[in-house]
Amino acid sequence: MAKTKELYSLVLAAGEGRRMQAGDRHKVCFDVAGVPAIVRALETYNRAGVSQNVVVVGAMAGQVIQTVGRAFSNAVFAYQSEARGTGDAARCGMRALSSVGDDACILVVAGDKLIESSLLLRLVDAHEQFSSDLSLLVTPAEIAARSAGRVLFRTDGSPLAIVEMADVRLRKCRRVLEQELQASSSATMQRERCSEILAAELGDDATLEMVLGNPQWDLAGNGQLDRDYLLEGLRQASSEFNFGSQGLVVSADDAARSNYCNESVYLVRAGALRYGLEHLTKNNVLGEEHLTEAVTAILTATDDQGTRFRCNFVATQKSREVMSFNNPEELLEIEDVLQGQRCKAEEQLVGRMGPERLRTVDDWQEIFSADEHRLATDETLRSFYGDAPELIRERQTAYATALSLFRKEFGGDSPVILVRSPGRINIMGRHIDWQGGCCNLMAVNQEVILVASPRDDDRIEIRNVQQEEFSDTSISLGQLVSQLDWDDWLSCVNSLELQRRLRQSAGHWSFYIEAAIMRLQMEYRQQKLVGMNLVVSGNIPVAAGMSSSSALVVSTAEAAVALNGLDVVPRQFVNFCGEGEWFVGTRGGSADHAAMKFGAKGAVSHVKFHDFDLLSRVRFPEDHHLVVCNSFLQAKKAAGARAIFNSRVGSYLLGIAWIHAKYPQYAPLVRFVRDICPDHLGVDLAQIYRVILSLPKSVTAQEARELASYHPVAQQQILAQLDDPEAPREYPIRAVMLFGIAECARAKQALACLENDRMEELGRLMSISHDGERCYRVADDLSHVPFESDVSDTYLQGLIDDVESEDPKGIGTAQLHNQPGGYGCSVLEVDALVDIALRTPGVLGAQLAGAGLGGCAMAIVRADAVAVLNERLQKLFYRPKGLPSGIEVCVPAAGSCVVSVTN
Repeated sequence: MAKTKELYSLVLAAGEGRRMQAGDRHKVCFDVAGVPAIVRALETYNRAGVSQNVVVVGAMAGQVIQTVGRAFSNAVFAYQSEARGTGDAARCGMRALSSVGDDACILVVAGDKLIESSLLLRLVDAHEQFSSDLSLLVTPAEIAARSAGRVLFRTDGSPLAIVEMADVRLRKCRRVLEQELQASSSATMQRERCSEILAAELGDDATLEMVLGNPQWDLAGNGQLDRDYLLEGLRQASSEFNFGSQGLVVSADDAARSNYCNESVYLVRAGALRYGLEHLTKNNVLGEEHLTEAVTAILTATDDQGTRFRCNFVATQKSREVMSFNNPEELLEIEDVLQGQRCKAEEQLVGRMGPERLRTVDDWQEIFSADEHRLATDETLRSFYGDAPELIRERQTAYATALSLFRKEFGGDSPVILVRSPGRINIMGRHIDWQGGCCNLMAVNQEVILVASPRDDDRIEIRNVQQEEFSDTSISLGQLVSQLDWDDWLSCVNSLELQRRLRQSAGHWSFYIEAAIMRLQMEYRQQKLVGMNLVVSGNIPVAAGMSSSSALVVSTAEAAVALNGLDVVPRQFVNFCGEGEWFVGTRGGSADHAAMKFGAKGAVSHVKFHDFDLLSRVRFPEDHHLVVCNSFLQAKKAAGARAIFNSRVGSYLLGIAWIHAKYPQYAPLVRFVRDICPDHLGVDLAQIYRVILSLPKSVTAQEARELASYHPVAQQQILAQLDDPEAPREYPIRAVMLFGIAECARAKQALACLENDRMEELGRLMSISHDGERCYRVADDLSHVPFESDVSDTYLQGLIDDVESEDPKGIGTAQLHNQPGGYGCSVLEVDALVDIALRTPGVLGAQLAGAGLGGCAMAIVRADAVAVLNERLQKLFYRPKGLPSGIEVCVPAAGSCVVSVTN
């Protein structure tokens, strides 16, 4: 490059960038491969020889100034006070270069442009080589964006003008309207017919005043438009591009057929740019001052010697040499190009997965059907489920069925992985995972299986083995990203567009697949995740409290992580899955996902949250079984019961906000419910009960809004809840807080029971925990009476008195783990199953399984009593209600994984 003139950049970054769906982040400040777009761009300009960058700011000016200012010392800023178009923005920028001589070269470019360094150097070299006043960067039309403006040329091949596609369409519309009027013998045109033409050519928002280009035209009437009057207006408006000084007229069709498109990147001499900006007009469809009009003024300027300015163009030689973005989808496309992630993923997939995990569908089918492979598959399946032959055969059939459907839908030669994610049981520690409590988790043999293969596009094609219940679904990741708030995950899940989709879909099953993918895409936004073909198979009872939805999230995340080569450690994985489920409208924690990821054959995992840690694994005794009893009342959190569920979540947040306000000395110590305990606060148990006693029994939605202001997390989440049409009307703070504080204590006590084989004590803790959920006491004949947990002032004062007494029995009874509290998410059917089980010999304890509002009960049963329990439940619950048997004996299974079979 033979640089002879001073080189500056004029970067236009004043626009709002509304299509980026992020209200508090400027478009040019979005990261591209880990670097803000405008920083990456200015680095390129500096490498090309720019000595000073002038950045024109407007909307969110402070953010742009901060982003650029901390990265560059050679940047100055110009302010566009009102959005009047790119031409006006350039005029504002030139004020900062008022002292620059006319011969200086200025690179005028939008702030979201990313130009390959080699291309920019070619532009600078050509500008210098031809001693140009203006050099345009253009792209061949066949590889350019359809919406890009067209560059028109003289017969000698030099650039003549730039026309925006909006103006091309406008002139085509005028021509179509004029032709119809001329062909008609009627003296009038129906206004309705005129509107049809405008809508077909310009869109539904087009108006006749816009087409005629003059608001003074009187178009009032009773539905009839005067033919001659319209024709006169159209003649004045013109359906062609007229470059009078050049004696050239270009039709709209010829303009649209131009071989080159404008990239809106100009290298221009300062004197020429000043001339162009002096000739700006608002003669365009938007009525703004467009920079392209200034450029056209330079291109068409004449003097006594003919063409006033020397102009040339440089064409890109391949696609993606110049890139820009207007929405999150296009930003991800740029990420994909810059980092080569898609190519890398395709090239490295086989090497990364290995032949043990990545095979064609046909090869997998042979492995699961041929006798010569039976030993290898049996060994793999036993490592997941144990040694029960019937269970092994049943699981082999499930894998084979899923593979057959995949082959039917997507072909047999596709390389696929098999992913499994178990259902889960939380033996103790319900509703407290997201509040930092501990859980005692067991992955079970009921599971979700995925057959997954990567696609070349961003679509996820989903099929389910149970096609009559779960319809085929297709998802476009790019479209999803472009529609949602993409600033951060909380903004995304709280966005109005997502809330609208949730209401319309009523919790469609595919949302759980979207949840996993979108959370990962948010975290790895520098990499565009590959699309997938998926076949889903599952035998976890749906909406029954065994987390079938969470298993779908986990299995999808496992597939996405594997196929995209994401570097995710297990603890991150659990958090991503838990936060991912916020996408469907609930605000739960990560216990379900932790159970699925960290499950171990024959064992219970004791984990804590915030920060997540697997504290220990303990053997589940072989002489006891965990029996799950399905009520067949579906707990549809995403479709119906969200308000009740979220009122409990909100009660935790409001309880913490109350404690922060009333006990400021505890505020620094109390982030979560688990922190409200004697050891952490350094107080005695009586003081804990005094704190609980001070809590309001319940608050209204309006009171919740005021109380939430004392705690930023509560404020953010409660306000989001209250904006929901299904917002809770009341928050039962005291009962929920007592349950949560006591459940944290029970979860720790349960571990000691398992470690020391104290199963009767564990059963008693389960029954106490269920009393914090129950709504009824139910007899064997299914008659019932309402039940309400006692959290009255009298009850709590009694606990304080017992704790402070010297009576060992009273002190023992008053311990936290013995207090049920009142979360209240059971239902009559689950209460019936629990109470029938508790009256069965050999049953040590029973409780709600899962989040509640339907679903299952679970019971710890001596192995020799399972048959008796089954008989009683069939006789007293399932047959009287006309229900099939819903009893499952759960086997502690291995955690989620990509299936690997070694021949």
